[in-house]
Amino acid sequence: MLKIYESIRLDFAGLDKLALFALIYAAFGLTCIYYLKDVKTVSDFLRNTPLAWFGNLIGNTENNNLPQLSYWVGLVTVFYFLIPAFFLKVIFGKNLTDFGLAIQIEEGFWQVLLLCFVIMLPLIFLASLTSSFAEKYPFFRIFNGESYFSQSLLIWEIIYIFQFFCLEFFFRGFLVHSLKPTLGMYSIFVMMVPYCMIHFGKPGAEALAAILAGIFLGWLSYTNNTIWLGFLLHCIVALTMDVLALYQKKQL
Repeated sequence: MLKIYESIRLDFAGLDKLALFALIYAAFGLTCIYYLKDVKTVSDFLRNTPLAWFGNLIGNTENNNLPQLSYWVGLVTVFYFLIPAFFLKVIFGKNLTDFGLAIQIEEGFWQVLLLCFVIMLPLIFLASLTSSFAEKYPFFRIFNGESYFSQSLLIWEIIYIFQFFCLEFFFRGFLVHSLKPTLGMYSIFVMMVPYCMIHFGKPGAEALAAILAGIFLGWLSYTNNTIWLGFLLHCIVALTMDVLALYQKKQL
């Protein structure tokens, strides 16, 4: 056993500690989000405990599903942003601006953003005509017959936008730039795999598009050291998708 331990210790001793942490944590964080986002399971687990009130809160579907969506965004915030940011800053002593959070606008930033949106808009419109798109979007649902054009929808869209910041930081910031010193541009393609997989369960075309989007947005962050272009593009596309979905269902 000692020889096996020593062999493992020597094999792992030369590995990049930050890259190793990023890959292990990515598997851990994504697994936690996948299982903990099941509101019913969490509510059942908390029943008959001092936190039963929280289970009842997130399980409330009397008016809409905003409590469940807010809980999901909370999970994403913790596992996509707060925990990685804590480890980068406190444990590894890194500056978060080196992981995509640098506030900088590269030359041609707005032109690239506009071009990407112009390319995506007709594709989003065509997708909005399909039944799978209408069934999935928007995530926000009304159950009491109220109009979708409401304060609850506004709250949802605000936290939905914040969720994209956390997502972009995790994939294009934390993962890409943690792996960059060791893997170089391969870090983009390593990141793209789990990014594509989190789209499983959505319309197939969207999951496939996530492959190209992951590579492109990863490259933008890799070369410019900023996630902000990807964040803005993600927000604009997502909000457009929600508007078109509601329009096609005549719920605006």
